[in-house]
Amino acid sequence: MNKKLFAVLGAVAFVALLGASCGGGGPTTGGPGGTTGGGASDIEKVCSYFPKELIEEAIGKPIVKTEVPFVDEKSCFYYTLYTETFDHTPYGDKPGGTPVVAVYDDEDFAKDRISNEKSGSKYAKDETIGMDNFVVRNHAGKIWQVVLVLGGDKYIRMHFVHDAITGEELVKIGAKFAERIKGQ
Repeated sequence: MNKKLFAVLGAVAFVALLGASCGGGGPTTGGPGGTTGGGASDIEKVCSYFPKELIEEAIGKPIVKTEVPFVDEKSCFYYTLYTETFDHTPYGDKPGGTPVVAVYDDEDFAKDRISNEKSGSKYAKDETIGMDNFVVRNHAGKIWQVVLVLGGDKYIRMHFVHDAITGEELVKIGAKFAERIKGQ
């Protein structure tokens, strides 16, 4: 189980760092992508743009901790469970838990989609979300990722680790995030 956690967190770290190194088409102005003083858009600061209360409202469960795992603030971990002794290793206990992960992404979505579809994932739209989206199911039909399409090569990707929530709850979070993006 620990190897799976490290593999998932490593993959998230790789994607986030890759995204940070590639830059983009420059900052936008106005709307959810409006810039702040530092040039980064508001929506890129995932934890502050999408507060934990949105998730709590969507799933009816408390979020016990939020964490910006990387300096660039383009991702956020929303923990449904967090303890200082979550990960037991031969070197001692390490903090952690069961997070919902949201990442602002401006990478080539088509490449990821092709790779995921080769592994058996199916992409479909969900009308309950209220904006352009993809709900991604694994080969067994379980939802493992929700992607909100912001336009161009910009997306918000969401998934969960260690059964933090269900796939159906992830879709509900996507709908809440969509409301926030659309200003409702």
